[in-house]
Amino acid sequence: MMLVRDIMERDLTSLSEETPLLEAMALIVTHKTGGLPVLDNNSRVVGFLSEGDVLKAAIPGYLGYMDENFAAPDVGKINARVKRVGDDPARNYMTKGALVFDENETVSNALVALFKRNVRVAPVIKNGSLVGIVNREEILRGFVQNNFGDGEES
Repeated sequence: MMLVRDIMERDLTSLSEETPLLEAMALIVTHKTGGLPVLDNNSRVVGFLSEGDVLKAAIPGYLGYMDENFAAPDVGKINARVKRVGDDPARNYMTKGALVFDENETVSNALVALFKRNVRVAPVIKNGSLVGIVNREEILRGFVQNNFGDGEES
């Protein structure tokens, strides 16, 4: 049985609740991830700031109304909004009560939970402390390696 700890990324990059949004955005981009866990002063996961949360902060009100007639705001307006909210703390935009997995959770259960909640990446904890993140790509990679060894079909 494959466990989350077997496939999780052990990058412990995280944000504090006070991390400015612009800095959080830079970390998400630099680490090429779908988001980062947000920790309190006791290093406990209290939320998750996803790329979706950041985009909602940059263009509030627009993402909920996207359909075939949707007209996106121009880039200048988005840049101005990012500058206005860039110093706001991550806690203002993070998802509270984020999906979190214990490292001993089965990969199958994690995959189901990720899809049910429409989440791409989630923090992994051990005894309440952050030990990594798991994402759908790593789960897929784990299944491929489990079935084909090195990820290459034989």
